[in-house]
Amino acid sequence: MKLCARFAGLKITGKGYCLVDKIYVLMSSYNGRKYIREQLDSIMAQDCQETGVASLFLFVRDDGSADGTQKILEQYSGKYPGRIKWFQGNNKGVIQSFFELMANAGGADYYALADQDDYWMPSKISTGIKKLKQMEQDGSGKNTGTGSIPLLYCCRPLLADERLNPLSVHVDNPEMKPGFGNALIENIVTGCTAVFNDSLRRMVSGHIPEHATMHDRWMYLAATCFGDIYYDETPYIYYRQHSGNAVGKNTGRLAELKYRINKFKKDNQSSSRQALEFLRIFKTELENRQDLQEKEKLLKLFIKGKKSSSARKKLVNSGRIYRQRSLDNKIFKILVRINFY
Repeated sequence: MKLCARFAGLKITGKGYCLVDKIYVLMSSYNGRKYIREQLDSIMAQDCQETGVASLFLFVRDDGSADGTQKILEQYSGKYPGRIKWFQGNNKGVIQSFFELMANAGGADYYALADQDDYWMPSKISTGIKKLKQMEQDGSGKNTGTGSIPLLYCCRPLLADERLNPLSVHVDNPEMKPGFGNALIENIVTGCTAVFNDSLRRMVSGHIPEHATMHDRWMYLAATCFGDIYYDETPYIYYRQHSGNAVGKNTGRLAELKYRINKFKKDNQSSSRQALEFLRIFKTELENRQDLQEKEKLLKLFIKGKKSSSARKKLVNSGRIYRQRSLDNKIFKILVRINFY
């Protein structure tokens, strides 16, 4: 029998293979008593160990709950000793809570983010890891002399009501086309669907940004700039929609239109501010790598556009910044021209 002892979560399969990969699921909780048990159960029921993909561990940072969520976390840590750990943090909000989790979660091969109120299908984690491994084997996951480049997997969420019944969606959901030019102005990564490697974790948590619009959007930006991303159109989570969602989705055309108009107004200058922060943090690496020259130029042009109408015109005409939906894309080009980004 083949033996190895890389991790405490070692499992020997019937074929004698060694389970050496380790995945940490990172959850930020806040007043999640109503739904968190179902989510914890779905995470611990993942098939990644049974399929020989990885050994799964769950780490939870509670962001100052006041509804008894901590008692539930304590119960589950006792139910799964060594596999579920949690700690109490000060209230920072969802963005900084997840960044803190990533900054303190070293030691795994792969990571996943979890919200407290969703429900995962059994093969969510194994599907993500298998795709990341495929990306590595295909060569896209290797960087010259520095090991794996940042890799990110995400999938389309299945919208569900409070009882996890799938919702009918009547809005345009085009097939996603990830890219750096898209990441500058839009986020297509729903964080609770993300599975990623340690290289991306170290990159996004090494210098935690002050002006990230969301933690998952920052990850999308970093992955498309320095690494690779795969967007899976097949859903592997039930994305529960309820009144307490920190971030939700709309299913009706009118509600979606109102949401997007309000979001455009709210996000005025947030994209350019985030881009400036991204350049500040990664300026040295961007300027020193030949393979990143075109992305560096696009990023600087995007930032320059805040002060130059000619730069904005060049940016729009380049065709390199885009949103996923055709109508959104047309609207955003108008907003860029009038310096509203």
